[in-house]
Amino acid sequence: MLIKALCDYYDYQKEQETSTLPKGYQKQPVSWQIHLTANGEIASINDCREDVEMQQNTKKKDETEKPKKRKKVPIDIALPERSQKTAIDANIIEHRPLYLFGLNYAEGRLTPEDKTGKAKKSHEEFVKRNLEFFEDLDAPVCTAYRKFIENWNPSQETENAFLLGLGKEYTSSYYCFVLDSDITKSPQADKAFQEKYHRLLAEHEQNSASEKPYTAVCPILGERLPTARIHDKIKFPGGNSSGCVLVGMKESAYESYGKTQSYNSNISEAAMKKYTVAFNSLVNEPRHRALINDMVVLYFAIEQNDGAACDLFSQMFGEMPDGAAAKSNADSILAEVLVKIKMGEPVDYKALGINENAEFYVAGFTPNSSRICLKFVLRNRFGKLMENMARHQMDFAIEGDKKKAVRFGRIVRELVLPEAANDAVPPPLMAGLIRAASTGTMYPQELLSTVVRRIKSDKNTEGKHFIKMNPTRIGIIKAYINRKCRIEHKKEEIKMALDVEEKNTAYRCGRLFAVLEKIQQDSAQGRLNTTIVDGYFSSACSRPASVFPRLVELSNFHMKKLEDKAVCYYKRLMGEIMGELGTCFPAVLTLEEQGRFILGYYQQNQILYISNTDTKKENENGKCD
Repeated sequence: MLIKALCDYYDYQKEQETSTLPKGYQKQPVSWQIHLTANGEIASINDCREDVEMQQNTKKKDETEKPKKRKKVPIDIALPERSQKTAIDANIIEHRPLYLFGLNYAEGRLTPEDKTGKAKKSHEEFVKRNLEFFEDLDAPVCTAYRKFIENWNPSQETENAFLLGLGKEYTSSYYCFVLDSDITKSPQADKAFQEKYHRLLAEHEQNSASEKPYTAVCPILGERLPTARIHDKIKFPGGNSSGCVLVGMKESAYESYGKTQSYNSNISEAAMKKYTVAFNSLVNEPRHRALINDMVVLYFAIEQNDGAACDLFSQMFGEMPDGAAAKSNADSILAEVLVKIKMGEPVDYKALGINENAEFYVAGFTPNSSRICLKFVLRNRFGKLMENMARHQMDFAIEGDKKKAVRFGRIVRELVLPEAANDAVPPPLMAGLIRAASTGTMYPQELLSTVVRRIKSDKNTEGKHFIKMNPTRIGIIKAYINRKCRIEHKKEEIKMALDVEEKNTAYRCGRLFAVLEKIQQDSAQGRLNTTIVDGYFSSACSRPASVFPRLVELSNFHMKKLEDKAVCYYKRLMGEIMGELGTCFPAVLTLEEQGRFILGYYQQNQILYISNTDTKKENENGKCD
């Protein structure tokens, strides 16, 4: 399904493009432009990257608004197709530093030496292939490029000021060539070069046709076509720098029916080219991609112009357009769409430039060595997908009808240890969360267990403004319980605010714990360093019978320090809560019941600390029995 969708996406985008890359070419990101003199000497190495504003979508609670950071992004240029081999194999017109210069960079020094001799072998392969190709091309830029190759001696360039000036970026960057006297002239743009290269491509096609390639019915295109033996690589975040493959069988253990390598898949060469080009395009386009820890989520619509739909959907991940005004506008559009769906009102997608009936795909991937692992793939109408997302937001709402969406990036931050720099959400959990939100199905149980564990073990961090029981974490618990009740056709449902009519035992235990904590705090008049939450919360949440009798007994001593009105108020409140409980507390609470306990505690706390004086007076004027 995914590969077919990528091929369809490729076809739609090709229909829209007014100019496409010529056959045999591909886009290559480069960072540095090497200016050559007519004699092939390096006149300068100039930074050709674009300066763009960074997206800041992971702002923490303790961070204030800071000046926008900027970063330099490589530009894309069209070069002859790059080699897909992992072994040493030079390209026509190279971009890789090891091939171009034959030098390694380490600790501020350039050297042609390494343990395997890779630098020397790579450079020699580059020289051999490019001199052979450029020997009869006499355009000034081609001549300068050929002379550079002929004159460059790695062992004599270890002190080259241009390369040393790049520092660590020497190794991690890619390069292109231009003529110093006219920077519009580059080897790949020369007409004679292009003509010779196209002749070379034609020869390769003719030779390939004479070799009688393996053919089979392509499951994507539905025709008998030559099958791709090796699939092109995809530049995948977190994967190998040389690229990863989505389809590939390297070991004989994965082969069957006598078919070797990617012949097992029967995907044709034509379909392979389409889906790999589309995949590389999507993963390099911010509006079609979101990064969550190690997972890359791609989303696209099968139509010519899916930009507006992807821009709207990407905000669910916290991927916002650059610029404060653009971010504010995008945020308000998302809020307006979600509110209208929640209210049952029609959304004018057409005014937003969105086709609500477009077939929309969402897929999650993680890198695995030289391969790409597919974690999930979802397909739906865009309008239906947004309806499911609105339902997801309603399930997460905990403090009134919030207009701002709870984005996946925020949810992820609440599932990890705040102090841990490298803590990450497991990809299966993230995949299950996105799948449930996009389809309206059950959230993974691991989501509930993770957030309950975090609440029970984390501590409020002074100075960093981290509160372990915040609206997002409570919203996760509420969403899980409510959606499970809905799917199982149960009437029980947790409300956004305190529900005094809720008779669930675990929920009432949580409410009671909040009241007992407030009594302790009031009796100490703000002089407490720790409360019963610090010492007993985890036990009370898991095994109420082991701690509640003792805590209720202690509350009687605490209330002796309070005024009569306060004592009257708390006794009446405890009586109301314990009326359904009695003195028999449950011995053990299940995971879901622990979630209800936390909800009860949190929602009761919101009432106990409310700043509404009229409510307080009404409570304190109640009569004691």
